[in-house]
Amino acid sequence: MRYLLISLVSVTILATVSLGWLFDNVYEQYQQEQQPLTSIEMAEELGLAFAIAIDKTSNSDEFLSNWPNKSQYIISLHTITEAELPQALIHQLKQGEVVILETQNTQMFHYYLSSKEQILVLESPRLTQVKQYTYQQYMLTLSFYLLLILLFLIWAYPLLKQLSSLRNAAKSFGNGKLDEQIATNSISYIRDIELDFNTMARRINSLVGDVKLLSTAVSHDLRTPLARIRFGLDTLEEVEDDEHRNKLQQKLGKDVDEMTLLVETLLNFARLDQQTMTLKKVSVDLVQLINECIENKQSDIVEIDFNCSARKTSTTADRNYLKMVFNNVIQNAINYGRAKVIIALESDKNSFIVRVSDDGKGIPVDIRDQIVKPFIRGAKSESNYKGHGVGLAIVKRVLDWHNATLIIGDSNELSGAEFQILLPKNNQSDIK
Repeated sequence: MRYLLISLVSVTILATVSLGWLFDNVYEQYQQEQQPLTSIEMAEELGLAFAIAIDKTSNSDEFLSNWPNKSQYIISLHTITEAELPQALIHQLKQGEVVILETQNTQMFHYYLSSKEQILVLESPRLTQVKQYTYQQYMLTLSFYLLLILLFLIWAYPLLKQLSSLRNAAKSFGNGKLDEQIATNSISYIRDIELDFNTMARRINSLVGDVKLLSTAVSHDLRTPLARIRFGLDTLEEVEDDEHRNKLQQKLGKDVDEMTLLVETLLNFARLDQQTMTLKKVSVDLVQLINECIENKQSDIVEIDFNCSARKTSTTADRNYLKMVFNNVIQNAINYGRAKVIIALESDKNSFIVRVSDDGKGIPVDIRDQIVKPFIRGAKSESNYKGHGVGLAIVKRVLDWHNATLIIGDSNELSGAEFQILLPKNNQSDIK
């Protein structure tokens, strides 16, 4: 940050001074070319008038004798030989040009008198003016540069402050504060970077949380079947009755199947976390898709009702993953409901709304945010359902990919929980 500040200030000062000096010189040169000194023009015109007057008069000595002695201009006549000019300058004079020679203190304007074959010399004080800067001009110039630098620093201060906040947040994040977030506002110069950082921080924090949950769940869910297998193997060595031995072997097989199912569940959830996948967006008829899910979930115990009040029911989404969402939510309602599940499809201006309600015990408010995490399960219903608690975690992740929202609440029609899915009608999200 220190080097950035030094470089910004240095470049600003250097650019300001350099460009200011360049434009000052260009402007002065332009002014000199466009507006020559008026005093030199006047002296040249005055000498030309004298030359014409003397060239026409017959008595040039009388004209020169009447010239005031105290004038700052001195007039004199010289022959070509007396003038001691180079031939090139004499040639210019004969061509009608005015030759100006300068000394340290004076300027001499030479004119050729063709009728007399003489050279008129008008000597005047040096008229070339060297521009002198006054104290006020220096102060104004200094004020200009200082104000310009001040304006730049006023502009750069918020940027430097935002970069400093980003640096501190990154340092805190690296020190293990994974919930670190940057406060953003709409006029921030680096708002996109801040939003990307916050998204990255939330993503990493979520992944670390998932890893902790996975490790806890795996250690817990694997320990129980492993203990039963260990106990069963020890018992199997002591059993001599074939029937009893077969029962123990069947139990061991069920324990192995349970472990296999857990491993497959872990692999499926891990695949959902891959960031290289791409959603295959197609037009999906939600009514048709929900009916397919209901047909696959028909139960002899639970009655499923479906009604639709939306006129248009097509949206753009990945059909396979969206079907996975509805399957998990409907299966969850069947598993924790008692006798009835109601599914409703509605729509508003921007979204399709899918409500899945059951008549179970409902979900306490304090755990609604937790059950969408992997390996977190709610209270068991009266059914014999057993799962690993990743169904709703998969639902939440797929809905995030589609910019959709999952809301868990209480059912108004039934006594249990209600899962509300808000799916945008113009769904353009994708996985990068």
